[in-house]
Amino acid sequence: MNNNFLTTKINLQELSHALLFRCDKSQETQKKVNDFIKKILCISKKDDLKFCENCNSCLSFNARSHPDFLEINPDDKQKIGIGSLRGDSKSNSSITRMLNETPLVSRAKVIKINDADLLTEEAQNHLLKILEEPPKDSYIFMLSSRPYKLKKTILSRLPYFLIPHAGLNKDLDQKDIDYVVTDLISKETDISNLSKEDLNSYVSLYDKTIESLEYFNYSKSRILDFWNDDHLNFRLNVLKELIFNNLSNKLKNSDYKDASIISSLDLDRMLLLLESIISLQALMANKIAINKKIQLDSIFDLV
Repeated sequence: MNNNFLTTKINLQELSHALLFRCDKSQETQKKVNDFIKKILCISKKDDLKFCENCNSCLSFNARSHPDFLEINPDDKQKIGIGSLRGDSKSNSSITRMLNETPLVSRAKVIKINDADLLTEEAQNHLLKILEEPPKDSYIFMLSSRPYKLKKTILSRLPYFLIPHAGLNKDLDQKDIDYVVTDLISKETDISNLSKEDLNSYVSLYDKTIESLEYFNYSKSRILDFWNDDHLNFRLNVLKELIFNNLSNKLKNSDYKDASIISSLDLDRMLLLLESIISLQALMANKIAINKKIQLDSIFDLV
């Protein structure tokens, strides 16, 4: 999915009460989401396409003092605990109380949770109760570069949108490059510094990795030999992306299909496969000596 809806007309009656944005942590990405929120909160817009920058809502938002907007960030331990949601300290407001109150300036209230994948299990359970019965005129936007770390019960209630990597070099021809591919490439390298030739090489690597997942249905040994190279981490990220997309859509009872090896799995097996991939990537990131082929063999035994 892409972020085209960020620039479209807003109909608050049709807008989901909770949205999940898969995105990086750049200032440009933050601006895109904040502008969308300002558009929701603005009280003087004429056509729902743009915020006015002059009303009390826009001025309050720019001054970081909007009473109908709350932004939640991880604490010093890089966690978002239940206290951050319940307002257990003077520095935190209760999202439950705010969402149930009448808007003071705008027609709606918006909660923005950055790095949502850092929500503790207790915090996610607390949030889940809110998502199950969302208060009227309230919206929760969750941002994460690793949404697959969220509980599947939360993922099932969140429409998912991908905001493409903000650092992509504008001189490169992006017409035939999917946003998902650029997002995967950005996990490997600084994509803004890639030449067109290098970028095309990554796109080719992505396509061949997808093809290999289809071929796996006929030959396990073939994929183990093919993946045992210097691009293993990238290939694992491709597989992880496929799992997450299928997981999200299976939870929504959609007919999404991509890579038959994944589409045929049930939810529990997909989650187990996802956990195994993350564990292998952790070993690689910590430069622990491993036999990649044996590790891959154990992962695909789960299929």
